[in-house]
Amino acid sequence: MSIPTPLTHSLLRNEDVAIFSLEEMPNVLFPALFKEAFEGRQTKLVKEMVATWPLPCLPVGALMKTPSLETFQAVLDGVDMRLTRKFHPRRTKLQVLDLRNAHQSFWNIWAGAEESSCSAENWEEKQVVKVLPRYALRRQRVKVIVELCIWSCLDETQAYFLKWAQQRKGSLHFCCTQMTIWELPLIVLKEILNVFNPQHITELELNTEWNLSDLAHFAPYFGKMINLQKVFLAPLHKMTLSNSTETRDRETKCIKKFISQFSKFNCLQHLCMFCVHFLRDHMNQVLGSLMTPLETLSITYYLISQKDLDSLSRRQSLFQLKHLDLSGVVLCDLDIMPLRGLLEKVADTLETLDLKWCRMN
Repeated sequence: MSIPTPLTHSLLRNEDVAIFSLEEMPNVLFPALFKEAFEGRQTKLVKEMVATWPLPCLPVGALMKTPSLETFQAVLDGVDMRLTRKFHPRRTKLQVLDLRNAHQSFWNIWAGAEESSCSAENWEEKQVVKVLPRYALRRQRVKVIVELCIWSCLDETQAYFLKWAQQRKGSLHFCCTQMTIWELPLIVLKEILNVFNPQHITELELNTEWNLSDLAHFAPYFGKMINLQKVFLAPLHKMTLSNSTETRDRETKCIKKFISQFSKFNCLQHLCMFCVHFLRDHMNQVLGSLMTPLETLSITYYLISQKDLDSLSRRQSLFQLKHLDLSGVVLCDLDIMPLRGLLEKVADTLETLDLKWCRMN
């Protein structure tokens, strides 16, 4: 909780006076006043300050460690007010609303500015903007940046935000940089990805028990995440008991469709897979599809085959590994020479190696 300074204390005591003063208020007072109004849940003032925000970026996510729904709604209402106003104050410069827990330095810089002798005139905005993403200065529509961690049962704040975003996807630019999915029906995930462009996702964590048909239907969306840097895949497939040739052929087709998407990732550096048994005998295709060298490969608690193991020493995408984790992958009945070959190739780059519970004795 921030402590009100003498410059803002009187304004905080009367929201109406503070709102009336916003148009003439020096920029240097805005961040400190907003932080205190947000933490004090003064929703009317929060709403008006968002609508008249005089800086390129508002990193409100750094203040949302324990947000109230009402205060969060006030932030979104402020964006709505900015969208619907026929007259926009000349000072309004908001281009990026950042809802991630990031850019704490923004608030620290401005708190120091108010407490010093700096005036609004000699405190240049570039001193603050330099800690923000470069794209913050190049957008005309307001860009809303988030990190999403979504379960099948959304909490009240998530449900409100996703509904709000869906209704405004034509007016705002929504960007999710990190997405974590838990037990979410595919149809719901598709709706979310129709709002948040998959190309902006740099980290994806997928924990959901889909069947292979669902996985194949998800594949085109997965392939659009061309800027992925980190992927974590946990149990994705409900095992089937059918041994019919027709079923196996259909499942193989689904698996290949999913694997083919890896060739579209030009930035992938970290690939982590946990219990992805549906990829058994297909690891060679996965690693062979990669377009860039990996820094991290984690394949854990996986029923590895000799065919999978053989591929480790042949794929150039692994020859610059810094981190290799094969914990829980049972190797006792396999020829581990390919693993030895890989370790020899990465001897100069490898920093961590985890072979716990591999039963190589």
